[in-house]
Amino acid sequence: MEHALLQARNLIDSAVLEFRSLPAPRFVKLSADKRQEAPGATLTDLVAQARRTVLISLSGRSGQLAAVRTMLSDLRARAQAGPGRITVRVLGSASALRELPAWAGAADVAELRVTGRPLAETLVVDVAEALLRAPGDSTGGLLVRDRAVVRVLTSLFMGAWEASLHWPDYLLLDAYLATDTARGVLARLYAGSTDAVAARELGLSLRTYRRHVARILESLEVSSRFSGGTRAAELQLFDTL
Repeated sequence: MEHALLQARNLIDSAVLEFRSLPAPRFVKLSADKRQEAPGATLTDLVAQARRTVLISLSGRSGQLAAVRTMLSDLRARAQAGPGRITVRVLGSASALRELPAWAGAADVAELRVTGRPLAETLVVDVAEALLRAPGDSTGGLLVRDRAVVRVLTSLFMGAWEASLHWPDYLLLDAYLATDTARGVLARLYAGSTDAVAARELGLSLRTYRRHVARILESLEVSSRFSGGTRAAELQLFDTL
């Protein structure tokens, strides 16, 4: 009996080894129960296997936000446990980023950036695997293991990343725009008013007005008024005016 069990165990081990040696499918459509169809394909599972980089774009979906909060907590514990820190970048709208813990943007956890552009729900790990989910998709999304496609997804993410704003700078700007004067300056930048006209309308000296403009442009990480207006529009800052 023991010999038969040993033979059965050896047969199972051999079959598992042979299965693992097979090339993984490059695209896997995940069902709601992702573990049955592609074990290890959940967001937290993929991040747990990461060694270098983790790129995440937030759609604002509550389920994704909950998973990202758990993932960030795991990464925080992992960073505190020892060396080998992973580069983690999280991109999302201001409303989505506000749903993350206050410590999420700490230097040893992740870098957060804000964008006003709508984002597809994306996770890219080590430029090797990606997990995608389209808006309104009731399934588990699409697991991508095709390196060429993952490289394209990485490039698209980094393009949006470079055009976004650092989260700490956004929070400072958001607090600054709580004042009537700052909102007035931003509104006149948007309208394309000249400095002299805008300063007169706001009852400010030309020097003071320009100081406000310089502060806003610095917070938006741009050098020109036109770029500042464009960036502010992308971040939907004018919606609060």
